[in-house]
Amino acid sequence: MHDTRNGNPASRSRNPVLILIPLALTLLIVAEAFAGGDDSAVAVTNSCVECHSNPDFLVTAKKLYDYYQEWDLSVHRQEGVDCEDCHGGNSDARDKKQAHGTEVSGGLAAGSTVSFENIPSTCGGCHDDIYQGFRKSDHIAHIVKKKQEKQGPNCVTCHGSMNTVILNVNTVKETCQRCHNEASGNHPEIPDTASEILNRFLSIQRYYRYIGIRGEPAETQAFFAVMDERIRDLSVLWHTFDLPKIEKETRFVLDLLKTKRAEVRDHQRSETP
Repeated sequence: MHDTRNGNPASRSRNPVLILIPLALTLLIVAEAFAGGDDSAVAVTNSCVECHSNPDFLVTAKKLYDYYQEWDLSVHRQEGVDCEDCHGGNSDARDKKQAHGTEVSGGLAAGSTVSFENIPSTCGGCHDDIYQGFRKSDHIAHIVKKKQEKQGPNCVTCHGSMNTVILNVNTVKETCQRCHNEASGNHPEIPDTASEILNRFLSIQRYYRYIGIRGEPAETQAFFAVMDERIRDLSVLWHTFDLPKIEKETRFVLDLLKTKRAEVRDHQRSETP
């Protein structure tokens, strides 16, 4: 028998360590797939995703194709929100009728979870604090109308549906102008007011980042504990569309952040040689 140190290949092939390494790697790959490490392995277990991701829909049902693509790139997908969470149905069923069940229906169908009037409560299933704020607004009173004209906005009107967006200074003005304009005579001053307030709200975020980056973590911890709660409350307040109240609270929060930023900046300057 030859010593493995002499380089005999037959002897090396019987080395138990060399045999176990590929076996361990194989088991690791299999375990990762079962644990959800492989997105494709997870996707095929959801019949909604498996069916609606079919590229043939680009030709045969363009609307369904676009809906899937929008969801696939959305924050909802990243957070694990699947089709049945909003539309109903059974994503475990392999049969089309069973998968759709009795709950899945188009947005125009009466009682649909994604019909115009039910969108707020459906979104509120996850975004309850925002929904409670929206319920206090004048907008919600105009969502359900016997006729389509003069119908108020819902969540999708401003944010889109699956791949949601957050309005910026320019888009909030354009969105508000759909209803609030000179032609309608419906408070045409609102778009400019909303744009000005949102600009201050974005300044809040900029000051917040400055303090978080430049401030001492231990010293700013208590400040952020209070500020985080006020900013969350301000986000909810925005969805009441009570602009005078929103403006007052926005200015108050912004002034607090300005004062704190000045403290952080002065502290940095005092330590600079």
